[in-house]
Amino acid sequence: MSNKYSRAGKKFTGNHTTLIPAASLIADIASDSAYVTKISPGFIKAGLKSVQGKRRLKISDRGSYLLLSVRDNASHQELHVYTSDQKAAIEAITEGAENKGIVVTFVSNTESID
Repeated sequence: MSNKYSRAGKKFTGNHTTLIPAASLIADIASDSAYVTKISPGFIKAGLKSVQGKRRLKISDRGSYLLLSVRDNASHQELHVYTSDQKAAIEAITEGAENKGIVVTFVSNTESID
């Protein structure tokens, strides 16, 4: 691939293949999990207020998929992740993200993601 923040093929679907740097890390972690079947990146929100480089991941179980809300320094992107075993996928994604220094939180279905 010509862009190191672009993903396509294999488990990646959808029209939006460009990822923010933190989302590319999370997407790669998810893609490596045997429990993840499909990853669909969402739109990028850029130009947000800086969080001094603190990367965050919020995980929300949406029933048929996991919604991963990824916050990079001045941008945000959501990843829709479809799994064969949500609990195992959450554990793998959480462990991988924490190993990369990304703070992980969990959101109930009724809370706002942003």
